[in-house]
Amino acid sequence: MSDWFQHSVYSRHTQMNMGPGDQHVNNYYFETLADRGGQSFRSFAADHLLWLRRNFVPPPGFGKAREILASQRTVLLGGEPGSGRVAAAQMLLHELRTGEDTFRELPLNDDESRPLLALDGIADDSLLLLDLSEVEEKVWVRAHEELHSVRAEVYRHLARLVIVLPCERTARLVPALVPYRVVIGRPQESAVLRRYLRLNGLAHELIKQPAPAVVTAFLGRRPPMEDIARFASLIVGARAAKAGGTGDYAAWCQEAYTALGGRETEVVDSLRKLQDGSLRALLLATAMLHGAHADAVHNAAVSLLATLRHPEEDLPVLQHTGLIERLREIGAEPDGKGCVRFKVLEFDRAVRTYSWTQLPELRAGLSEWVGTTVMSTELTDADRDELVKRFTELCLQDRYRQMLVPLVLTWTENEAKRAGTRAAVQLLTKGLQDQRQGWFFRRQIYEWSLRTNLSAALTQVVISLCTEVMAVHHPHEAVVRLHHMARREGQGTTCAHDALTRLVRTDRRLLRLMFDRLDYQFSGNNTYEADPDLFLELADPDLLTATEGRSRSLITHEAVRKQMTNGWDMVFGRRSEGVWSPAARRWLLAAGRGGPYQGALLDVLINGGVCRPKVMGRLYVMACELERSLTRPDSDVRFRDRVLQKIDIAQSTRVV
Repeated sequence: MSDWFQHSVYSRHTQMNMGPGDQHVNNYYFETLADRGGQSFRSFAADHLLWLRRNFVPPPGFGKAREILASQRTVLLGGEPGSGRVAAAQMLLHELRTGEDTFRELPLNDDESRPLLALDGIADDSLLLLDLSEVEEKVWVRAHEELHSVRAEVYRHLARLVIVLPCERTARLVPALVPYRVVIGRPQESAVLRRYLRLNGLAHELIKQPAPAVVTAFLGRRPPMEDIARFASLIVGARAAKAGGTGDYAAWCQEAYTALGGRETEVVDSLRKLQDGSLRALLLATAMLHGAHADAVHNAAVSLLATLRHPEEDLPVLQHTGLIERLREIGAEPDGKGCVRFKVLEFDRAVRTYSWTQLPELRAGLSEWVGTTVMSTELTDADRDELVKRFTELCLQDRYRQMLVPLVLTWTENEAKRAGTRAAVQLLTKGLQDQRQGWFFRRQIYEWSLRTNLSAALTQVVISLCTEVMAVHHPHEAVVRLHHMARREGQGTTCAHDALTRLVRTDRRLLRLMFDRLDYQFSGNNTYEADPDLFLELADPDLLTATEGRSRSLITHEAVRKQMTNGWDMVFGRRSEGVWSPAARRWLLAAGRGGPYQGALLDVLINGGVCRPKVMGRLYVMACELERSLTRPDSDVRFRDRVLQKIDIAQSTRVV
């Protein structure tokens, strides 16, 4: 358990169709959005929730939080950083899931003129997480002012909401919210460590021994839960580094403890001994490409020297030191397959961290080098993914995150360069997953979605990230971005449109959101050219009359019926009969089958066209044509007469 947990995205070829065009080109954008088992990112994220549950140790206060969430539908979690608040919030919601559905994060509005917390992201029976643990002061002030209205909306929709509070501001809650607050304590550190180790294959006999002194010292510092998780993984790694798992538990713990400390002193000592620039370049290239083939590492080191404009070695080639010997000088060696790794656990991470933090003049050159090295044909897909992941980790801070944006733009300049688009997907996925910086990348994708001059490759990358990554826990924001892109697509291009409609049609909550967005535009007479066509595709009578769980069908909501009426009014005015006739025929056919929704369907369709006599006439003719193919409903009134009756009522009401 940790204060936050992170998905990992691996590489696997998977087939997905994004509409017209060369499907080889369309498919490879999605390769990095599946794990090694071929799962989608959505199911992979669900697997990580199951992993978290297996490792979860309920902290003090968890039971009380569960009770308040059950009775009041909203609970606010406080606690010190590193106590596991976010993990506890995720587990509270995960326990309530039904089927494959999981929690979603309560969306924040991108438009600063609107309330911060998007109430239209709260749907019936939804499970919602609002993580405010890392937000800035100005965001907290706005959110705090809106929490009471959000709680009321959650209760109205029979939803569930868990809010993670920023620890230093918990005492400033308004009195009305205090009864819903629970302070989450720290779980027993030793129990957390033992569970991690047991689930990672360490024998129970080892774990139940008295803790080595180094473990006692480490846990005595009350480290964050995420550090305990990492410490456990390093113990497992130290055992694996020994042939056949030789050694003893205390030695593995000591090695893990040293590695967790960062090994900065060892890096400094190594750099002091390596005065030659080419060896230092080999050291850094090995750290960035740890596990890659020796040839790729060597050439990458040469490229790094050129990027940094370091003077070339003037010795003849035959007088150069051999690669194996140079690798030994930096503390690395190739394995049986020629792949290079450092001999010391976590030394590669220590080199990367030290070089980035202590050599600021290196940062720009390293970014440029990563940008070109990613395109190297010598790298395998796995090498490329690791390089992108490692550099992204270095930049996931407020000060450096902006350095990642130009790399994405560079890698997606040319659609034919598969390696670049793959790297862009990996980088952005890693950024979106980060608890502290994820909002920055969602905002960046929002800004891209408003542009009309995106490259074809970047357009497809953004679409894939919205549908495969953001849609898991931020579907509201994914829909907003896809909608903007669908509005701005060029003639003959429907990739964003198709992705949007597929995503929305699978979730009634997102369908309701789209109807809200379209109605907002239609009511303001500020309609984009694409919006009427989106309405025609989404205004499916089967979707509107379907029920889900305890929720009523959408057509039974008065607000939805008004939105549908406005939508049909806009379509009848903006589109030719040849465009709207197929959709209108589907509505009439659905109404003609009878049933409890016949009146609502006819009212919406006819009220939408009541201002246009030609439309009314055409709808009546359609009803007459369809009646021949309809099974007689349990009614004495013919369908065409029912339609005529509705038309008469609508027209007389309009005149009055």
